[in-house]
Amino acid sequence: MQTKDAISRWLLAAVFATVTAQASAQSLIDVSVAVQGEDVVAHVLFSGSVRVVQQSTEAPSRFVQIQIELLQPELGERRESIPAFRRVPANGSAPEFTLETNYSAPQSLINKSAMPNEVVTTMNLRLAQDTEVRARQGANPRTIDIVLIGKGKSKTEEPKPAAGVAPAMQETADAVEPLASPEVEARATELMAQARESVTLGKTQGAIGQLNQLLLLPPNSSTQDAQEMIGVAWERAGDLARARMEYELYLKLFSKGEGAQRVAQRLASMGVSPARAEAVAGSAAAATPGPAKAPELKYNGNIAQYYFGGKSRSQSLVNLITGIDQTTLTKTTESAMVTNVDLGARYTTEESDIRAALRGTGSVNLVQTSKNTSILNAAFVDYRQKSSGMAVRVGRQSPINGGLLGLFDGVSFTYPVRDGVRVNLMGGVPASPLVSTPDERLFAGMVEMDTILPGLSGDMYILNQTTEGYTNRRTIGTEARYSDERGSLYALLDYDQLFRAVNAFSVQGSMQGPGQTTFTLLLDTRKAPSLQMTNALISSGATSLKAMVQMLALTNGLSESDALAFIRDTAKATTAQARQLMLSASRPFSEKWQVTGDFRFSDIGALPAVGNFDATPATGAQYGLSMQLTGSNIYSKRDINNFNLSVLSTPLFHGVQLAYNNLTGFDDNKFTLEPSLRLYTQRDTQGVSMKRVSPGLRSSYNVSKRISVMGEGLVEHSTNQGPTNHDSTNSVFFYLGMRYELF
Repeated sequence: MQTKDAISRWLLAAVFATVTAQASAQSLIDVSVAVQGEDVVAHVLFSGSVRVVQQSTEAPSRFVQIQIELLQPELGERRESIPAFRRVPANGSAPEFTLETNYSAPQSLINKSAMPNEVVTTMNLRLAQDTEVRARQGANPRTIDIVLIGKGKSKTEEPKPAAGVAPAMQETADAVEPLASPEVEARATELMAQARESVTLGKTQGAIGQLNQLLLLPPNSSTQDAQEMIGVAWERAGDLARARMEYELYLKLFSKGEGAQRVAQRLASMGVSPARAEAVAGSAAAATPGPAKAPELKYNGNIAQYYFGGKSRSQSLVNLITGIDQTTLTKTTESAMVTNVDLGARYTTEESDIRAALRGTGSVNLVQTSKNTSILNAAFVDYRQKSSGMAVRVGRQSPINGGLLGLFDGVSFTYPVRDGVRVNLMGGVPASPLVSTPDERLFAGMVEMDTILPGLSGDMYILNQTTEGYTNRRTIGTEARYSDERGSLYALLDYDQLFRAVNAFSVQGSMQGPGQTTFTLLLDTRKAPSLQMTNALISSGATSLKAMVQMLALTNGLSESDALAFIRDTAKATTAQARQLMLSASRPFSEKWQVTGDFRFSDIGALPAVGNFDATPATGAQYGLSMQLTGSNIYSKRDINNFNLSVLSTPLFHGVQLAYNNLTGFDDNKFTLEPSLRLYTQRDTQGVSMKRVSPGLRSSYNVSKRISVMGEGLVEHSTNQGPTNHDSTNSVFFYLGMRYELF
């Protein structure tokens, strides 16, 4: 066993050392799992804001497809179609599951690779047993929660009487309590069932009322579970102060057992130290501590390699979806070998938690006109002290919370000032700048508050970024998050003091209506790319701000202050304004079918050419309407069918698209087929009409638990007909790949 651990540690260290030079970013950053009452919740973290469009089924299943949308892609970056993959082992009664997206995430604009751009994508969730699943928005806009209903508690036997105790007595976590009368037990059981249903449906206020009624009854067999669940209900309602109070009361009443461990974990996730939780549990628990938990070392990770061939798709600085995927295959031939790495290690003791991660993608282009790429998305070591909540992270990382910081190489430090209030400090070098310039530095500070008012949390941050001693960005911003049993609302404001302009303003909300109807809102306006002085280098050809200041002094006789003012104006002119509005509603109307409707508005200013990205003119006001019908298990136990109709209207053209996507699993989901077909027609104001037919096929096969092979092919046939021309083109895109899970 020691030899195996030594080999594993050596292998992980070797891969970290050899792969660091050739990786790039991914949108799917992390998956963490926690127990919440009777459920298990997987928190799926992305690099940008996302929303749940719909899930394929809410009935117990081993295969669930969750459609998501990247609402605010990191402007100035491009996204590739490499699948991102996570495997989460079984925990208690929660089954093992895997999560796979149909794309990987951002790469820098200045890099060139072979894959198409997508903003709407799917997550395929495969479970080891039939499980009821709910997908919902997480605690912040970058997180989606996948709830495994009823999987938070291990199955236990019926309680047996203790030796020497009458049958009318049962053993609890701390003491022997008499059973309540049959009438009380019946009423408690009824209220508990109602509360569980309310929590499952997201009606947390109703659940709180039912649980309060239960807890007012004489002590009974449901009292302990109800005390834990009411804490979960308050937490889901966004009132963390009330949740902490109920959790602490639980520990006073029931200081031992699995329930006490779960509640202590929930308190720790809310910033309450284990020492405080132990004190709350009482001196008896402290006087008879359990055996010390041995340190634990875990690994996870996979390496995948793909060959991409055929034609590439056109790219631009910003891609805001309008209801129709307008990206199309170009005449540029691509041939690339792409390696994707996703590795992690975790060492846990009673006092601390140490985690290391490396994620990214590197490509070797086989076409002479293309470039090789190598950008890491994550390569860090993270240390967290359990008693105080203090944490330090070193390496390439995403910002601790939201804002517009982006990837950076440096250090993050988190320190809890008191329960629910944290200070975050971040400093280092930008890792994915739009324009690479010498001697770049950044510093950011953030104050987070879990409970400003019941249901309301947020943060405030400052960011200062310099290059060669010149200020490149200087922003202040704030984020606010509100949630209750009816839905959630998130708002962001980022203001650049250097440019004296709003860099980004965004409001994103989700609300549950009658009949399991979900309403979603997005209102977003931002600079694309984000305001910074170095944007002026795109059009000037200079290699740094210092060089541009010197050039302006020599050619125009400008002083340094006047030169910097000129550069600031040039940077503004190089940055477009991107606006979008989205209203969406989704509703199941039977066990197998549900419908989703979207209305969208977008308006994007003119964007310059950058590296291999094409210049684009201003779009003007674009309006899109989309209707989607999804059916699950129509002809088998593992099929998902999506039918979509989209209409787009712009000042330059009108377009309509019909699309069909199917996913079918065979041999217990070891083998999947995903055929698709898109029919798109467009007519512009010059009388030119275009028709495009795009059949495609994606497939994957699990050769073993560790080895998977996958591939995709897309054929595009386009015809253009106008007053003076008629032409047609045929293009093909494909990839083949294999993934190997190391641990």
